Amino acid sequence: MTQATDVLHAVLGTAGHIDHGKSSLVKALTGTDPDRFREEQERGMTIDIGFAEYQTPDGVDVGLIDVPGHERFIRNMVAGAAGMDIVMLVIAADDSVMPQTREHLEIMTLLGIQRGFVVVTKIDMVEAELVELVEEEVQEFVDGTFLEDADVIRCSSITGEGIDAVRERIHQLVRDLPPRDLEGVFRMPVQRTFTIKGHGTVVTGVPLAGQIHVGDHVELLPQGQECRVRGLQVHHRPSEEGGAGLRTAINISDVGWRDVNRGDVIAAPGFFSATRLVEARFTLLPSWPAPLKDNMPIRFHAGCTETLGRMVLLDSKRLAPGDDALVQLRLDQAVVVAPGDHYLVRLASPERTLGGGLVLGETRFRFKRFRDWIHENLKGKEEHLDDREAYLEYVVRSEGLNPVSRDRLPLLVKDGPARVAEHLKSLLERGIVVELTGRKDVLHRDMVARGSEEAEKALAALHEADHYPYGFGVQPVASHMKHPPHVVGVFLAASVSSHTVEKQGAIFRLKAFKGSLSKEDRRILGAVEEAIQKGGFQTPSPTIIADEMGKPKKRVDNILTLLSGWSRIVEIDKGVFLHIDAVKEARRKLVAYCEEHGEIPSNRMKDEVGATRKYVIPLLEHFDSIGLTRRVESSRVLKEGYETILADDPAPRAAAPD
Repeated sequence: MTQATDVLHAVLGTAGHIDHGKSSLVKALTGTDPDRFREEQERGMTIDIGFAEYQTPDGVDVGLIDVPGHERFIRNMVAGAAGMDIVMLVIAADDSVMPQTREHLEIMTLLGIQRGFVVVTKIDMVEAELVELVEEEVQEFVDGTFLEDADVIRCSSITGEGIDAVRERIHQLVRDLPPRDLEGVFRMPVQRTFTIKGHGTVVTGVPLAGQIHVGDHVELLPQGQECRVRGLQVHHRPSEEGGAGLRTAINISDVGWRDVNRGDVIAAPGFFSATRLVEARFTLLPSWPAPLKDNMPIRFHAGCTETLGRMVLLDSKRLAPGDDALVQLRLDQAVVVAPGDHYLVRLASPERTLGGGLVLGETRFRFKRFRDWIHENLKGKEEHLDDREAYLEYVVRSEGLNPVSRDRLPLLVKDGPARVAEHLKSLLERGIVVELTGRKDVLHRDMVARGSEEAEKALAALHEADHYPYGFGVQPVASHMKHPPHVVGVFLAASVSSHTVEKQGAIFRLKAFKGSLSKEDRRILGAVEEAIQKGGFQTPSPTIIADEMGKPKKRVDNILTLLSGWSRIVEIDKGVFLHIDAVKEARRKLVAYCEEHGEIPSNRMKDEVGATRKYVIPLLEHFDSIGLTRRVESSRVLKEGYETILADDPAPRAAAPD
């Protein structure tokens, strides 16, 4: 069940062009100058993210984030947008819509912000008629965006006109915010870090998910350093707990403040990892002037993180303005993201917003373009971001032919181990996911089928390279596939179940393989089989057969391997072969004797078949190995269920395949 709480705190952010009065408006609303640095106050422009607080009449604490509007400081603007509930787009009456106004609105849209309104400032500096013209331009500007039905409020931070109307609109939007969803694993991008004498390192930000409490152990990423929560403040008030959507300051131990950077993440331990390969859906801005090429150099922004990299188009050759595509983001530095995160992409140089979209997951592999199964996985993840069981299915499927450990699944889906185990159990029961016997690893059934096809291709290649053996064990197939033998064994077992591969003992043969022997090989095969058949229980060795036929021993060994695979002869000991007719005759006599007397001593078996100890002992051990008998001192007794062995005994092939 989803855990939720009433809204007691909200985060409101400003956006807009430089010098349009954002900071002045925040100061008029709260009495606090959000420009914290002397340079900002001297230059009259916001360089870094500024903060201010005030409380609504309903008792809701509203944190105002004032983000910089200048092009040079756009990265700080993106960082400030992380965690905003509401945006206030500020447009000066004496300038109207400007380039950064457009870019800020595009960024807010791409980052998934859905609530806000527009404020036309500096109305005291222009005639009323011009204000009306600006309002018309604003309405046209926001048409088709999340602000198209939003209020447009006039105000002046100097005279105070309209400030109460701005406050009232903020109060209405805060009242309409949905309850906080505190379910999920705790994660907070770091916006600021500093130190307080006597307390140590403090990091601030807006948690994206989950809850945190004083005394909790958390992890600093990407460093991977564990630390403890010594204290908390929520909206500048001491608190025992914090959570998603609440402006939070965390006093952490065991790490110096200079070792924490904007863009780092504080998270619950063991659920997040830094990655350089991100799966995503990307939308190119409609305003972009030309189609986007594959493998573009980019600047990636998510939360408070920024890094360079490249964007690979997985299902498109080129991307037209306004279109979207599945992409893999290959980043120069590792980032911490989660499925469903909004992100932004800008040109690496010159810096200009290209577009953005949703993170679908992370991966260990560089994807090849235009691979249907990869597209299916990413679309499956995209369609089931809100269905954790279905998302888990596509996480397993995305691992391809590589099994994924149960222990790694919570990290991949960013969910608690108990819930992941519950979802995995359902997938296993429905046969969607397959567990490897004796291991904690799982594979998706679609990937087992795909691996089965690859194993059959490997078998075919091995058959073509050497057509003498009846088939091949798991190891040669695994070596050809360059895949672990225990996984290839699962693929081959699936092929046996689908009747495309035959299995005899530990040997696999592709049914579809139609290998052929030369006339000379057929003649040798007939002569070798005849020599062994005539030998009864005194068969000649391979060396003697080769010498008598005047053929190389290697060629005779190949023929013996083929006859063994076809169940025409049985190798009861190394280099010792009996014809299947002799083996069946010995088995018949052994079973008849045991059924009458209960057991058969080794010496008695020699008399029954008329063979020496050289053949009888390996023959009895062969019967033990196939489950027909078991040894009791120097005798053999029939093993329980021996009738099944008799019924399952394969008939020998009558002739070599064409």
